[in-house]
Amino acid sequence: MPDRGLPSLTVVRLVAVVAASVLVLYAAYAVRHILILVLMAMFFAVGLDPVVRGLRRFGLSRGLSVLAVSLLTVLFLGGFVAAVTPPLVRQTQRLAREIPDYANNLSRRSERFRDLDRRYDLTARARKSVDDLPRVASRSAGSALGVARSVGRAIFSTLTVIILTIYFLLDLPGLLAGASRLLPATRRERFKELSVLVFERISGYIVGNVAVSVIAGVVSFIALSLLGVPFALPLAMWVAIADLIPMVGATLGAVPAVIVAFFSGTATGVGTMAFFAAYQQAENYLVVPRVMRRAVNISPAAVILSALIGGTLLGFVGVLIAVPLAASLKVLAHEVWIPKQDIS
Repeated sequence: MPDRGLPSLTVVRLVAVVAASVLVLYAAYAVRHILILVLMAMFFAVGLDPVVRGLRRFGLSRGLSVLAVSLLTVLFLGGFVAAVTPPLVRQTQRLAREIPDYANNLSRRSERFRDLDRRYDLTARARKSVDDLPRVASRSAGSALGVARSVGRAIFSTLTVIILTIYFLLDLPGLLAGASRLLPATRRERFKELSVLVFERISGYIVGNVAVSVIAGVVSFIALSLLGVPFALPLAMWVAIADLIPMVGATLGAVPAVIVAFFSGTATGVGTMAFFAAYQQAENYLVVPRVMRRAVNISPAAVILSALIGGTLLGFVGVLIAVPLAASLKVLAHEVWIPKQDIS
């Protein structure tokens, strides 16, 4: 008879599996920031792979194709920084000089503000604050250091994602071949075919997202020019860059434009705010669903729901990968699950 005082082998295995799973989950949680960077890099690499394969049709090697894609990206970002930085510096300097004048104008136009200015001497305080900015900045070295650390971490994360994306792009065929070897030999070819379909969906999502951003930039430039907002071109470029963030990108891009518009005039500021509020809704419920339906071949409702669910679960990364993940699941369902159900 078996000894009832000793646990069975099944129980021991179950405890070992649970303990190992807990350790793996804890390790993943401890390095979650690194895993998110790796996930984003792999996402961009998979999305850009069809572009690299398209360049290879012109006789370029994979390394040269990856180099071409990387250089185009660097040139675009460099052009954006070169276009935005000088106007941004000039606008900030002008804003610092004209704050007292804005307060004087507001005091003349508004009786309420004139009463507050008379009571609390707001104009003089504003002028004194502008004059004291260098001294305040020198006393805020600790805060500036904290901001510098945050900016440094952001730059490090961005560079890490860029470098990992390049390496993944270079090694993607080898990674795909290595993953296929984990499957039985009879299923490896089918795995490669499905991988190509999934890659095309993710690439379609990236292209669609860029198309939406271009639309946002062009429409914003036209609207800001018509409203008479200064620096319409760099502000519209910032809207296009920020709009790469799904669902909330247009709002983030609108903030600098609205601030600049209000300093140009109250009517201009209100008009700019109304434009971006209307465009955000139009983009979320009209532009994005229709563009993504063509790009990743899923319904507008699925686009909105997947983005909302992904954002709730994983924040920015969840919003970023939710739509291509939904499109990939649809591909797998149509190519694998549904045919099996039809046969059975």
